[in-house]
Amino acid sequence: MKSTVIHRTQVTVLGLAAVLLAGAVSAASAADGAGIFAPNYAQCHGSTGHADTPAGKTLKAPALVGDAKVAAAGPDDVVTLIKQNPKHQAVLGKLSADDITAAATYVKQMAGER
Repeated sequence: MKSTVIHRTQVTVLGLAAVLLAGAVSAASAADGAGIFAPNYAQCHGSTGHADTPAGKTLKAPALVGDAKVAAAGPDDVVTLIKQNPKHQAVLGKLSADDITAAATYVKQMAGER
């Protein structure tokens, strides 16, 4: 009986540790908004946010640097703007919700720059 209780406790502790570690890894990878932005959005919006790339010019991507609308928007509103843009749909399918939030935070930061 005692060994069964100990075993169950060990399994519970290991399970909780795995869940916490998975969450920490996800949060850590999502925290790098610039790292998410670069391979997924920079092709059009430019690595500096000026939308000065050939793809950005062809698709008429807006410059993000100095974008007053984005700078004034709340974080959740920036996520909504990203998700509502039909040009982002292919990228959104590859990203987690945390990744999108991290990218939105980075975009908001860029929008506040001049």
